[in-house]
Amino acid sequence: MKRHQHGAALATALLILIVLTLLGLAAMRGSRLELKLSQNAESRVNARQSAQAIADGITQIEASLAISSGPGYRACYRPASGEAQPDSLPFACTSPTLAAPADTGLHAHTYALAQREAPEFLNTATLRGAGNSGRSYDYARFTVIGGYDHSSEGFGAAEVVQGVLKLHAKSGGVSYQ
Repeated sequence: MKRHQHGAALATALLILIVLTLLGLAAMRGSRLELKLSQNAESRVNARQSAQAIADGITQIEASLAISSGPGYRACYRPASGEAQPDSLPFACTSPTLAAPADTGLHAHTYALAQREAPEFLNTATLRGAGNSGRSYDYARFTVIGGYDHSSEGFGAAEVVQGVLKLHAKSGGVSYQ
């Protein structure tokens, strides 16, 4: 009986083990790729949320949207020199004048810009109809940019640009455009 065996079971078992090993390696490689993709997606979401939070934080600070400075007013924010700076800054901000948001977690790798837009005021009657408030108030228009950039270490970058209208009591002698 022993004379008729030629090792076919051993060869078949080795072939099956090689196929299973290759399938296992392919599954590991695929799961590593999926992990990297999910980390990238998480970095993008976190960067976007940080940029939105810094923009919202700046608009909540009354002093950030200064009406008295007139159109063309610009104020910026970047972290203090001892803190982690953004990897890039899309505008010059040599002397930050915007107050930092209260959430200290937003300070690292963030930046913000608040800019007063022309014309000087927008008449609320134009925006809301001729109601009582349209006779007493007008709007100052601002553009607020909030950004987060920590892309050099793979943590993502995002920038949010939003328009803000700030309600202001009407003053006499202002011409609306």
